[in-house]
This record gives sequence, structure tokens and C-alpha cells, in this order.
Amino acid sequence: MDGVDVRGWPFLRAPLRLRVWVTTAVVGALAVPLLTNELGHGSTSGAPVLTGLLLVLLSIVNVELGRLLEGGASDSQRPHKGLSAWAFASALLLPTPWLLPVVAITYAHAWWRGLRVATWKWIGSAAYVVLAGVAASLVAHRVMADEPDLMHGSGFLGLATVVTAAAAFLGVETLLFHGSAYLNEAGDEGWLRQTLATWSFYLTEAGVLLVGGLSAAIWTGGGWFVVLLAPVYLITQRAALHEPLRERAEYDEKTRALRFESWRRLSVQGAARCARRGQPWCLIFADLDHFKDFNEAWGHLVGDEALALVADAIRAEVRDNDLLGRFGGEEFSVMLPDVTAAEATAIAERIRCRVATTSFPGAGAITISLGVAAVGADEGAVEFVEVLSAADRALFTAKNDGRDRIRTVALDAA
Repeated sequence: MDGVDVRGWPFLRAPLRLRVWVTTAVVGALAVPLLTNELGHGSTSGAPVLTGLLLVLLSIVNVELGRLLEGGASDSQRPHKGLSAWAFASALLLPTPWLLPVVAITYAHAWWRGLRVATWKWIGSAAYVVLAGVAASLVAHRVMADEPDLMHGSGFLGLATVVTAAAAFLGVETLLFHGSAYLNEAGDEGWLRQTLATWSFYLTEAGVLLVGGLSAAIWTGGGWFVVLLAPVYLITQRAALHEPLRERAEYDEKTRALRFESWRRLSVQGAARCARRGQPWCLIFADLDHFKDFNEAWGHLVGDEALALVADAIRAEVRDNDLLGRFGGEEFSVMLPDVTAAEATAIAERIRCRVATTSFPGAGAITISLGVAAVGADEGAVEFVEVLSAADRALFTAKNDGRDRIRTVALDAA
């Protein structure tokens, strides 16, 4: 388009593979519900407008309860906003085209009330929820066959429908969000990758979906008794907010690395696990060289951005089960389970090279010094604090020897 600099559009700066993924999902979300109109479940097709309005109303109550519990508007990311409950209920109660207005209004209201991420990610998230809802509706149709009432008879068939449809919803939703997380650059999706790697996300999301399923069942069997579920919605919101509060306590907001106390606790557990299994393990201590001078030259805001880039560089060179912590200031720590001294030294060297070649805000490069402490597979239990001190001494040696280098020390139980 003439006169428009598309480089300023965040979505167009994303990797091509991700843009294709999200665009395909959005197009599919607009088309698939219409194409599957005759295949979805639609328990209350006789009163769709009233049902749709009820679901939108419940979604508004859901968001407002979240705002109340958070003390007002929140523009921070959190994994559970409870919005999928109403898409799931729509999938069980209404023909699939109704997913479009229900999800669109639900997400638009949540956006207006301050639950904001990048616009294209929000639209993509809504598209994923619509597609997950279609999958749930198709599964519900197969299980229920021609029976429209989830509460029919003993309710066992309705229960089986809700559970299997929720599994389908969660499976499709998980696949689509994993696509966004891993087709995008690691630095832009660190939060989402970290969230998707925790079991608590899936347990809470399953709970949210079952609340939506319970609401749908009561609506088909007891009508306005669904209003009595308001305390359940409040409890669901409290559960949804628990995870981000825990994350804020455990993770450093600037770098998304574990805070030191959380890192130490998890690392002690990992070291004990390695000792029981007869596996080696290592610690890496890393410190940015002359970072005080960098901060003085470019300011602390630029320095914070540089620290985040260093954390991303380290994260890119370690495995998903390795533990990255921010020791304090410009120091980082990494616990590497089931890794030998030679392997840990090679990892440290990759980290050193990646940091040295990273483009930082301001001017010039930043280098990093690293100390490695290694515990062999045959050493058994070694005091964690001893390994911690050894890694710190190795780092001190690396800095004394000229910086931008690695020093490794091996420990034994004796």
C-alpha cells in the first residue's frame, strides 16, 4: 500500500512461518464454524439468542470478577483469563456459528477492560478458541447423537459428553498455542513458552472448561439455576489469578529468569535427584563484564533491556529442563542436571559466544565471564552450597584471568 510503512506493524515484523500460522487460524475461525453448522451439537437451538446473551453476560461477569480480585485494570499477561469457559459452553449449547459472536464479544470486552497483549496475538488467541470450540462441538455431536439435553436421564451421557468435548477443546487449543509459541522468536514468546511448560496451566484450564460445561448442563436442565454458580465463577477466577501471582514471586520480571531463592530451591531438588540416579550435574555462574560502565554510559533502562537480551541468549543455549536464575545484578546462574564437566564447559562456551555476538542497545558489544562447577556421576551427594561456592570461585578466576572466558572446576564428595 502506497504511503504505508508496514515495518511499523508488529505482526509484519514476526517470522513468516508465524504469520502464516496465525493468518490460517484466523481465516479458519471465520469459515469453519459456518461450514460445520449442521454438524455441531446445539442443545438449545430453540432459544439461541437468549442463550448467546446469557453466555456473553457470564463472560462479562467473569472478567469483572477478575478485575475486582486484581484491584482494577490489569495490562499484564496471565495465562488464565477464564474466557474459554464461555466458548466451550457455546460449543455445547449452540450451533457452531454462534462461536463467532460469543468469542468476539467476550474478547472485545476483555480487551476494553484492560486484559491486553499485542493486538495480533489477542486476535490469534480468539481464533484459536473458536477453532477449539468447533472441535468440542463436533465431539459433543458424536457422543450425544440426537439427544439434545445434557441432563437427560441419569446425566451420565451428558457427563461423558462434557468431559470428552473438554478434552478435544483443550487438545486443539494446546496445539494452536504451541504453534504460536514455537514458530515465533524465543525472545518474543518466552512468557508463553514458559506458561505452556507448566502442568498448572493445563489443570487450571481444564477446570475453567469444566465450569463452562457445568454451566451448559445446568442451563439445559435447570435453566436459571445457572445464576447460583456465581460463587463458582469467583473461585475459578481466584484459581486463575493464583498462577501469575506465584510466577511474580518466583520469576524476575526483567529477565524472566528464576529469582535466586526459587532457583536455589529447585536446584537443590534437582541435585538430589541426580545423586539418587547416579547422574552428573553442573552449575554455571555467569557475570557480565564491565556492566557498571555500560549502565553509566547508556542508562539503567537500556541496561535492563540488555539484561533481558543476555537472559534470552543464555536460555537459547540451555535445555528446557535446565534451570536459569538471576543471581543478582548482572549475574546469572544455571543448574544443568545430567551433564558432565566437558558438556557444561561446551554449553558455557556457546553462551559466551552468543552473548558476544548479540546486538545490544547502545553501542559496542557486551562480554560475559563464566565459572563452571561439576559434580561427577560417581560422587554421590555433594553439599549444594559447596558446589555453589566452587562455581563462584571459578567465575572469580575467569574474571581475574582477563574476563570473557570460562573456568571449570570439578568437585568430589570427599
